[in-house]
Amino acid sequence: MPLKKILIVYFGIGLALIVSFIDQTAVTTAAPKIGTDINGSDTISWLGTSYLVANCAFQLVYGRLSDIFGRKTMLQAALSFLVIGNILCSFAKTPVQLYAFRAISGIGGGGINNIAMVIVSDIVPLAERGKYQGLISAATSTGNAIGPFVGGGLAGANQWRWLFRVVAISGAVTITLIHFIIPLKPVTGSVRRKLLQVDYAGVLLSSSSIIFLLVPISGGGASFDWSGGVVIGLLTAGAICGILFVLVEGRLAKLPILPLRLFLLRTPCLISVQSFFIGMIYFGNLFYVPIFFQYVKGYTPLVSGAFVLAYTIPQAFWGIGAGFYITKTNHYKRIIIAGAAIWTLALGLQILWKPSTGLSSILGFLEINAIGVGFSLQTNRAVVTASRNFFRTMGGAFGLASANAIYQAIVATEFSSITTLTASQKASLLKSSTSQEYSLPAEGLDDARAAYCRGLQLVFAAFTAFGAMSLLLSFFIKEVTFAKDAPAPVKASSGLEEESSSTASPTAHSDVLDSATSTAIQDIEKGEAATPTVNIVKSVQTSGV
Repeated sequence: MPLKKILIVYFGIGLALIVSFIDQTAVTTAAPKIGTDINGSDTISWLGTSYLVANCAFQLVYGRLSDIFGRKTMLQAALSFLVIGNILCSFAKTPVQLYAFRAISGIGGGGINNIAMVIVSDIVPLAERGKYQGLISAATSTGNAIGPFVGGGLAGANQWRWLFRVVAISGAVTITLIHFIIPLKPVTGSVRRKLLQVDYAGVLLSSSSIIFLLVPISGGGASFDWSGGVVIGLLTAGAICGILFVLVEGRLAKLPILPLRLFLLRTPCLISVQSFFIGMIYFGNLFYVPIFFQYVKGYTPLVSGAFVLAYTIPQAFWGIGAGFYITKTNHYKRIIIAGAAIWTLALGLQILWKPSTGLSSILGFLEINAIGVGFSLQTNRAVVTASRNFFRTMGGAFGLASANAIYQAIVATEFSSITTLTASQKASLLKSSTSQEYSLPAEGLDDARAAYCRGLQLVFAAFTAFGAMSLLLSFFIKEVTFAKDAPAPVKASSGLEEESSSTASPTAHSDVLDSATSTAIQDIEKGEAATPTVNIVKSVQTSGV
């Protein structure tokens, strides 16, 4: 594809990613205020969890559908889900409504990121992909920079519903621009035949298993008795769905959304498991750091959003630096280890945060955190992009659910021992954490903030443990050097203005996960599974965000 058209397509992708990342970071910054206003502070983590569950469940099938209907069409469809979900969120009256509508947005968010990666792999040769990676990083950084201000500003002005409307309007404008600026070539081939190849059972079983497991994990001890029938029943149902998912993917699905043969190779398997832990701490920290600023330190949502930038923006610069290092040295393992070690250290330092901790110390710890995040996400991206996305998103959902269980249990225990607050004040603060702060006596307010802080310290301790697991796994990842002359993976019909074939084989299918692992699967079939091949890495090097 000519350079001019590549840049036009990248511009369209960039707009979509900016909207997606504004949506994510704005909502996490505004979440404490939203929880207060809808009397859902005890369950507000489901604002992020529901989004991530839907994101995780549907992102893998977008690649399949993009073969059938085209990349451009599916990118617009994903943006449409994001727009519809945000419009509905802006009118939500109850926590349950809000979380359900947020899941609709998650369906769109998963598609935007997935289709963006597929398009990049379609239009740019592998050897030149690194040149354009900065454009994608610029888009994500822009979204990360704008989001906290949008969320914090509107939440601080008691207009958080307009947060969702702003994202919806931006998404609608982006859909229109993409319609005019991204070229489209009609996709050929039998639509019916391709639809029959979609792994519907895999999507249903994976999403059901995740939801059945997350509900008791998140609500156990708070909403449900751990030994009660609801928890036991849901956990059992989740386990059964998980087992059925493995059986379907391994034996029945013609084109599985998650090829299990990938996990016969050490490096892709370890990277995928590590990605799960990375998701737990990345999304969890992104959600709970604003809670610390607002509940413990007493800052407004807008000021909290500004401080979050100290965590989000430097990540991009450290990630770019890690990318240059990998390109220059052809080694990534040392960066993976360094990133995991630095990140774990930073998370451990967050355990030391108290209501009296100075702002300079807090921001300094977040800067260290950003180094670890930048290193970890960049190197993780370079190895197995698609499975990384799936497991990182799933890890984020489990991380938020488990963190909420820890936080609510500890805060409830701490509140039970507070003598400076009445029973009604305690109940109100547990439901809407900031609603009565300024009518509380000074001593009671200090005790409440100390209780919130204790809950967050235990959450950060859990994140530190997850980081340590990620660090441990990184030592066992095999070093694989990159070759600059690697051919681009075979693609199926893209639906962009580009010559393509409609008769791609299963392992050449344009689903990101399959295109990323096609060489690995071929090597397994040849009996070469013992040693990860260079091609496994080459086929996905710098293939997206």
